[in-house]
Amino acid sequence: MNFHPWINAVHIVSAIVWIGGMLMSAMVAQWSLRQKDKSTTLVLLNDVRSWNRRMTSPAMIVLWIAGIAMLVAYGQMPHLWLIIKIVFVVLLSGLHGFLSATLRRLANGEALKRTGALNNATLLLVLFTVVITVLAVVRPF
Repeated sequence: MNFHPWINAVHIVSAIVWIGGMLMSAMVAQWSLRQKDKSTTLVLLNDVRSWNRRMTSPAMIVLWIAGIAMLVAYGQMPHLWLIIKIVFVVLLSGLHGFLSATLRRLANGEALKRTGALNNATLLLVLFTVVITVLAVVRPF
C-alpha cells in the first residue's frame, strides 16, 4: 500500500491548522498591544495561548514529522525547490516561537512595544505561505 497520499494529507491538514493558529496569534497580539485597558485582553490572550498549546504547536510538530517522513521515504533531496521550501518553513517555525513568546509575555502583563516583526507578522505569514505553496505545487526548479 502506498502511504504517500495519506502522509501528504496529514502534512497539508497540519499546515492549515498551524498557519491558521499563527494568524490568530499574530492578530490577537497586535490587537492586544493597541488596547488601553489591558484587563480586557487577558481572557482572550489566555484563550489564544491555550489554543496555541493544544492545537497550533502540535500541528507544527506533526507537519515537521510528516514532512521528514515524506523526505526520508521518497528521497526528494537535493531539489532546489525543496531546500528553499524548508528554509521558509524554518523561518515560519521561528516566527511561531516569537508569537508564542509574545502572547505569553502579554498575558503575564509585560509592557511590550510594537516591533517591526510583530507589526508585519501577518504579512510575513501570508507571504511565506504563498511561497511555500507555490514551491510545493509548481516545483519550479
